[in-house]
Amino acid sequence: MSADEPLPLEVMLVEAMAQFAGALAFEPGRPGMLTGVDRCEIDRLPAVGEAVRITVTLEASFGGLYRFSGTGSIDGVEVVRGRFYLGDAQS
Repeated sequence: MSADEPLPLEVMLVEAMAQFAGALAFEPGRPGMLTGVDRCEIDRLPAVGEAVRITVTLEASFGGLYRFSGTGSIDGVEVVRGRFYLGDAQS
């Protein structure tokens, strides 16, 4: 893969869930980092025009470390799920 190639849709789905988790974990302007991805499964990719509704839930936190689970659904049917670990870059 090169910088000129688009990211695969699978990567974009996982990234979207991790970004939502980061928005919940960190204040605006406070740097955080994705430290791990676990148990990600994608049942099917969205077709053109379909919207993916993403939900993330904080499962645990300790100091500046956070564990989230996330899901994505299309028309009420879950199509992607995973777990994300985030760390506070200033800790």
